[in-house]
Amino acid sequence: MATSSSDVAVRKRDRWRELLRRWQASGLSQAAFCRRRGVPVQKFLWWKRRLSSEGAASGASFVPVQVMAGSSAGELELTLHGGRLLRFGPDVELTRLAGIVAALEAIRPEGAAC
Repeated sequence: MATSSSDVAVRKRDRWRELLRRWQASGLSQAAFCRRRGVPVQKFLWWKRRLSSEGAASGASFVPVQVMAGSSAGELELTLHGGRLLRFGPDVELTRLAGIVAALEAIRPEGAAC
């Protein structure tokens, strides 16, 4: 049975998603992870960008949320990877907030846990 080119593309995309998931779980920098895996950094970055843009184009995604008792009404507190904490007032624009979080998550300090 012949394999269609779309099946091959889906499998390749799935392999790269898994590789990116393993990188995030590793706590390594992108360069260190690629060195250990023998993956060209430029190819890694290309797939990371491509899959990230596909995820953004597909709409909203779900993330774990913890509602804490005693928080101020309308106050928003986000904990990013590596324990970085952001606090926002009730008047923050959601589109602006999404841009800020995306930018900060893309710039992880060297050695920061993912």
